[in-house]
Amino acid sequence: MMTQVLNQFSKWFLHHQSFKGYIEPVMQVFKPAWRAGQFRAQVVNTKVLDGDFLSVQLKPSKQWPTHTSGQHISLTLEINGRLLTRVFTVASSAQQFKNTGLVRLLIKTNAQGRFTGLLSSALKAGLWCNISAPNGDFVFKNTHTPATFVAGGSGITPMLAMLDDYLSQTMQKVSLVYYAKATEHQCVDELSEFAAQFEHFSFLLLTREQSSDITSNIKPWGNPDIYCCGPAAFMQTVGDFAKTHRLNYYQEAFGLALPTLNDDSQFNVKINASAHVVSGNDVLLTQFEVKKLPVKRGCGIGICHQCQCIKKSGVVRNLKTGELSDNGEQLIQLCVSQPVSDLELQL
Repeated sequence: MMTQVLNQFSKWFLHHQSFKGYIEPVMQVFKPAWRAGQFRAQVVNTKVLDGDFLSVQLKPSKQWPTHTSGQHISLTLEINGRLLTRVFTVASSAQQFKNTGLVRLLIKTNAQGRFTGLLSSALKAGLWCNISAPNGDFVFKNTHTPATFVAGGSGITPMLAMLDDYLSQTMQKVSLVYYAKATEHQCVDELSEFAAQFEHFSFLLLTREQSSDITSNIKPWGNPDIYCCGPAAFMQTVGDFAKTHRLNYYQEAFGLALPTLNDDSQFNVKINASAHVVSGNDVLLTQFEVKKLPVKRGCGIGICHQCQCIKKSGVVRNLKTGELSDNGEQLIQLCVSQPVSDLELQL
């Protein structure tokens, strides 16, 4: 009851959706890793895999809600004094979490990346980090129809979780077509175990050099549901194939391609439950004030943090430093933030 009262008070008088969100900047002065609406998780172990992949096992706190296989979480770490957030699909099944209390992330790292490039050294057994509740609707839809999974690169992660949970729940034919660079196919032993245990499951490991037509190994005559995860162009090709053959199609996207901007670029901004359009030629605070949105102005030059808010997704440019933000969730200052992509904000 008290939580509801405080949240309503925050909406009416503090311009925040929750009281936890309002006090977050204050809490972070004393406990930098504290995040409203997040759950604590401890790193159990990490393992470097071929193809610059990193396997990470986490033990979430007891309050963390069980995921549905195929869903993703945001992982927040303090690295070099900064809280950085990225979204990763859980690469282990819900049943495995119920049995062991552990979840696995399978992360494609990039040595030049500001987040994944630092994970191998930052993630050590015993470290505590923050994770979100599970999100996403890329989950197994129907155990009564055949299914074909098509994965590209790190797009294999939701497939591993779904196969582990649902192969025992269906007798329909399930196949996996998995594209990756040579020697970079992940968890092949697990896939082989699935194939040995379940006669109705089969998989193909392919490279683009071996099969340039990524749809050539999809068998449409059985009317399978198509599940696809991979790069945007990869999924577009598979999606077009499914549409042509009138097959049910589901996909999960990852990654972001930054657009080339002109000063007159316009972007959609979702703020709490409302939608707005902003221009790329001015900071967000000024534009929100014109729209009479519930923002707070302080110094206006990026010092006092009075206009700080939570960016849930999207990219902004900090005009003080010239740096682009990460695409994930983080705190930004509206008075020095220029929009660079579509955004979702929480005021």
